[in-house]
Amino acid sequence: MIESINMKNIIHILGLAAALLVAASASSQIRPVAYVGNAHSHNDYSRNNPFTLAYSLGFGSIEVDLFFRDGELYVAHEAKEISSERTFDNLYLQPILQAFKDSEDGYLYPDQGQLQLLIDPKTDGTAILNVLTEKLRPYRNHFDSKNNPKAVKLVVSGKKPRAANFADFDEIFFFDGDLGVHYTPEQLARIGLFSASFSSVSKWNGLGRLTEADLKKITAIVDSVHRLDKKIRFWATPDTRTTWYEWVKLGIDYINTDDPIGVSEFMRNYPRYAYQEQAPYVPYQPRYSAKPGAVPRNVILLISDGAGLSQLWAAAIANRGLLNVLNMPYTGYLYTGSTDNSHTDSAAGGSALATGVKTRNRHIGVDTLGNPVTNIPDRLAVKGMVSGIVSNDRVTGATPSSFYAHVSERDLSDSVARGLLDSKLSLVVGGFHPAFAKADSALLRQLRGKGFDVQQGVAGIENSSSKRVLAFAEDQVSQEWDKLSKEQGRIRTDYRMIEHAFLPSVKFLETQSGGNGFFLMVEGAKIDGGGHGNSMPFTVTEYLSFDRLVGQALEYADADGETLVIVTSDHETGGLVVLDGNDKTGHVLGRFATTDHTGIPVPLAAYGPGAEHFQGFVDNSEIAKRIYGLLGVE
Repeated sequence: MIESINMKNIIHILGLAAALLVAASASSQIRPVAYVGNAHSHNDYSRNNPFTLAYSLGFGSIEVDLFFRDGELYVAHEAKEISSERTFDNLYLQPILQAFKDSEDGYLYPDQGQLQLLIDPKTDGTAILNVLTEKLRPYRNHFDSKNNPKAVKLVVSGKKPRAANFADFDEIFFFDGDLGVHYTPEQLARIGLFSASFSSVSKWNGLGRLTEADLKKITAIVDSVHRLDKKIRFWATPDTRTTWYEWVKLGIDYINTDDPIGVSEFMRNYPRYAYQEQAPYVPYQPRYSAKPGAVPRNVILLISDGAGLSQLWAAAIANRGLLNVLNMPYTGYLYTGSTDNSHTDSAAGGSALATGVKTRNRHIGVDTLGNPVTNIPDRLAVKGMVSGIVSNDRVTGATPSSFYAHVSERDLSDSVARGLLDSKLSLVVGGFHPAFAKADSALLRQLRGKGFDVQQGVAGIENSSSKRVLAFAEDQVSQEWDKLSKEQGRIRTDYRMIEHAFLPSVKFLETQSGGNGFFLMVEGAKIDGGGHGNSMPFTVTEYLSFDRLVGQALEYADADGETLVIVTSDHETGGLVVLDGNDKTGHVLGRFATTDHTGIPVPLAAYGPGAEHFQGFVDNSEIAKRIYGLLGVE
C-alpha cells in the first residue's frame, strides 16, 4: 500500500528521530508518552534503534531473537549477523533497567502499562534460558510478572522447551503456545500467549477484505484462544492499515508489525479516527410533491461548514446508511475555490454563497478590491422579503457574517459586528461575541435602536413582538469548544442549538414576511471543527445534528408547499478519507490528510419548487444567482 506523507507525519518522524539521537547520547531512556499495548514490534532488533524506538512509541510487546555463542547471548536473526557489540545486555537488558530507573512510579509505561518481551531463541532454548536466568537473577523482581504487575513479562517462543519441561524453568518465563496442542492446566498456566503463522490460515494480502471462509477460520481461532483467557498473535501478516483495522475488529490482541511508527500513529489516533453511533434515527420521508418549473416563495439555505462527501458518507454509515440529505432528489457538487487560493476559507466561501461574487480568502462581503457587495438578505429586502441567519458559531463567525458584513479582514470582529447596523436582516441567532459588550454595550443599544429585540436563547424568538430579533444562543457542551484542538473529540454536547432554533426561526420569519416570503440560512458550523481537530466522533456527531436539521427543513417544505431547501457546504476540512465502515453496526473508520481546508468539491442537494436548478457541477458563486433568478430579483 502506497500512502502519502503529509507535513504532520514528517514533523512527527523528524521529532522522533531527534529524540532518539538525544536518547542514544544520554544515559536515560525516552519516557513514552502513550501506551500502545496491543502493538508488537516484530524483529525489533533489526531496526537502527533496537528497543529504544519501539519503547518510545509505547509498544506493549517487543521481539528479540537470541543466539548463544561462547557464553554470550547475541541479538541476531541469522548467525552471520552476530557482532560483538550486539548483545542482549547492550541492546535490551541495560536499556530496560535504565527505563525502570527513570520511571517515577515503577511502571515502564503511562497508565500502568506492561511490557512483554518476546524472546525467540535461534539456538538451543534450554541453554539460552539457563543463561538468561543467571543474567536476570540480580534484577529478578523487574521480570517477575507473575508477582509484580510492574515487571516485564518474558515470553519464550522459537526453539522453546517442550511443554513437559516448562516447570523446569524459573516462573519468570512464560511460553508461546501452539495452536492445536493440548496443554495440561499446569502447562497452560505457563502459556503467555498463542502465536500462529498467518500464511497457514489465509493468503490474504492485506488489501480489500478477507474472504468469508478465511474470516470464519480466523474468528474461530481467536475465539478459541480467548476462551482459554489467553492472547493471540499472528506473525507473517500483511503490514497494511487495512490489516491493522481488521485485527482491531477481530479482537486480535497483538498487531504484528515491521512498521512501528505507522502502527503507533494508527493506534494512538484510533479513538479519533473511529466512531460508532449508538442512537441512530429514522430520517423524514419527503413527499416529493413539487413539480419541475414551480417557483418557491421561501428559500432555506443549510450550510454544513467543512463537510465534504466523506463527512456526509461517514455520517450516513454511522446512522445505518440513512440520512435526510440522501432523500433529496436533486444533487450535485459545488466548486469552492477562492480567487487567491485553490481552497477557500469560510470568509471567501461564505461570501460567494451569500453574494454571488467570488473573493479573496479572509474577505467578508467584499470583492477582491475590498468593495462592498450586496448580499442575499439586502437584495431580497427590495422585493419585500425578510431574511434570517442562524449559526452555532458566534454571530460574528465568517459564514454567518457573510450575510450582513462587509470587511476585508475576517478577524476585525468589532467591524464585523457593527455590520448588523446596516443590514436588512430580521433575525440573527448565534453565539455571543465580546464585540457586542464593548463600550458599555453601545452596539447593543444601537441595535435596539434599529428595532432589534435582543434575547438570550431561542425560546422567545417566535413570540417576540418586535419585527427584528437578535438572539444569542449556543450549544451546551461539557468544555469550551476550540475547533483547532484535538481534544475536542472528548466534548459532550447536551444541547444542539440549531435543531431547537429552526422551527421558532421559520415561524418568526413567516409572521414578519406578510406573505412575501422569507430567506433563512442555517449553518452547522462545528463539522468544520471535526476536520480541523481530525476527530471522526466530533465530525460525525456534528453532521448528524445538521442532518436532523435538514429533516426539519424538508418536513417544513412539505407542509408549506412553497419552500425550496438547498443543502451545501462552504468547503471541506481535513481531507477525510473513509477507510472502512459497517452500516449495520454504525461503525466507521477514517483518516484525515490535513488539519486545514481542502479544495475538494462539496455536495449540493435541493428539494422543493425550483430544486432542479441546483444540480450537477456548480460554482459556489452560482447559488445566490440562481436564487435571485427563481425569485425574480435583479
